[in-house]
Amino acid sequence: MPNPTVIIAEDNPGLARVLTLKLKSSGFEPLTCSDGQFAWEAFRKYSVAAILSDQEMPRVTGVELCRRIRGIDQHVPFLLVTGRKLELDTKELEDELKIFHVFGKPFSPSEVISVLRQAIVEKTPAC
Repeated sequence: MPNPTVIIAEDNPGLARVLTLKLKSSGFEPLTCSDGQFAWEAFRKYSVAAILSDQEMPRVTGVELCRRIRGIDQHVPFLLVTGRKLELDTKELEDELKIFHVFGKPFSPSEVISVLRQAIVEKTPAC
């Protein structure tokens, strides 16, 4: 069985590299996109198990990316990363857009992996 593909939408090259390496070493197939528009295009082109997106990016924000994705797929796990967690109504975003989890920066890449695994397992129907 192939490794689950996860889109990483992150415009900070250093953080994108850290997340890419952490996901790859944890058994995921990361598809790294430098902004929300590229992530949207990748989502429309590939079958993915989940999306991990920064909020503040050029062209398309994480919330806007999630809104676009929810117009097509209500169930794919979406995880949001933000440096402004206190300024966002995370409960409203989780309810309205079915965002699985909102991470505030700084965050632990190991915690991201743990939550990502949980999100993918919860989405997968039981046999």
